[in-house]
Amino acid sequence: MNLKKNAVRASCHGFSYPSDPVDCLTKFRSFFDLPGACAWPKKNTIGKEKKERLAVLSPHIDFQVSPKAYTHAFSHWFSRAEADFFIILGVGHHSRLEWSIDSRDYITPLGRAYNRIEIVERIERSVNFSLADPDGHQREHSIEFPIVFMQALRYWMGIEKPLEFVPILCGGLHDLIIYNNGKEALSMMRMLASALREVLTAYGEKAALIISIDGCHIGPRFGHPLDLTKALLKDTELWEKELWKNVEEQNLEGFLAHLQKEKNIRFFDGVGAIALLMEIFKDKPFFFKRTYYEQWFEPRDSSAVTFSSGFLTY
Repeated sequence: MNLKKNAVRASCHGFSYPSDPVDCLTKFRSFFDLPGACAWPKKNTIGKEKKERLAVLSPHIDFQVSPKAYTHAFSHWFSRAEADFFIILGVGHHSRLEWSIDSRDYITPLGRAYNRIEIVERIERSVNFSLADPDGHQREHSIEFPIVFMQALRYWMGIEKPLEFVPILCGGLHDLIIYNNGKEALSMMRMLASALREVLTAYGEKAALIISIDGCHIGPRFGHPLDLTKALLKDTELWEKELWKNVEEQNLEGFLAHLQKEKNIRFFDGVGAIALLMEIFKDKPFFFKRTYYEQWFEPRDSSAVTFSSGFLTY
């Protein structure tokens, strides 16, 4: 029997979302009533649509920045069978590794989410490199935000079973994108994708995916020596549209080549997560659709962060 390590404690409540459980649920529920948000589904429609294997694309932008973006991502779960556990592909903002995994539970204001440690160990045994980076997972909001929002969603759906998850942090494949020298990182990615593919095959509908990424980060705040213009923001929207087209077409080579053209100077943060996703499904057709896109512009420093919501069925 495995002994659980100390749990990771959510670090963003109190400013990104409420610390009180009731206030937290109330706040998240209010997102669906905002202009431009996905409408709250009618009770008699929940679970009535065709049950498909589903992956959700969600931003991890602060809840206060764009609550409606989260409704466009997670509303899809209302009409699907609930999975037993979720594999979360996040972004390693603080991780020293290209790919990392963690075996600890997660504690949020809405309770304890349980790590599927046997799956974590299965994945670790399937690769020949280290995936351990506890510090990188300690304060990672790209894992925290989907966990706490899914906890709320499960409460609303009347699911009493605690949320179970497997957290995987992904890097930016910088050596490959900037220097075209990423053979080792790609080899590691293929090995990790193979392990995840086996897990998804073995667990079938019991397993589901959440891709927790933002988009581009441009402007002085991110080290760019320029002020943003409407023309540059429009150009960035078109650049991202072309990037996501490669995802729709399951064209990993085209996805990476598009990033290499500019050496990811726009700092799109989902490089590793999306590349890993496409590698997982390299031999399996999927349907991918973005359902929401936003550019969050901050006039105080003339900088912007972009992000998308969407879903993938397979």
